[in-house]
Amino acid sequence: MGVLNLSDRKAALRKEHMNNRILMTKEKKSGSDSNIFKRIISLDCFIKSEVILTYISTELEVDTKKIIEYSIKVGKKVAVPVSSAKNLTLNFYFINSVNRLKIGNFSILEPDAKTSEFCDVGRLQKFLCVVPGMVFDLNGHRIGYGKGYYDRFLKKYSCQTVGLCYEFDLLKSIPKGQNDVPVDLILTEKQIVKSMKG
Repeated sequence: MGVLNLSDRKAALRKEHMNNRILMTKEKKSGSDSNIFKRIISLDCFIKSEVILTYISTELEVDTKKIIEYSIKVGKKVAVPVSSAKNLTLNFYFINSVNRLKIGNFSILEPDAKTSEFCDVGRLQKFLCVVPGMVFDLNGHRIGYGKGYYDRFLKKYSCQTVGLCYEFDLLKSIPKGQNDVPVDLILTEKQIVKSMKG
């Protein structure tokens, strides 16, 4: 059997960790999500941010809905992405609730771009971007879902970034490509890791 290429190596890790998440009990996931929530709201970069850019979590991801609700409650503005399958880009729109969203691309909840206020990320100053991922490593590199939406976004906009994952999703090192953009911090239910960005 030949050596797997980068894409195949990433796909194998993505599948392995997706299966690990599927096997989590509801109690284990709920407890882990709660610990991660407590960690992110204690971060200095979260506290000082006026705007939080974050994705809407799926059932297999660390819960971001509680983070969104808390952020709105304490007076921060929250913007979530709408993906464009045509040009593989993300545009963010402000939301006031997680209950007013619609099913978008990849069956992910999104705001309605026609009725929501556009978030001009290039004009933001004090903001934090919460980045999704299935696997992270100590250098801040991540394996997402293979489309590269966030890598393209993060190449365009320089900002403080944090990745959320479970402890078993954090590895010492993972395969990375030349277009992969590492995050600054990784939060698990057990620790906060400042990436070495190697």
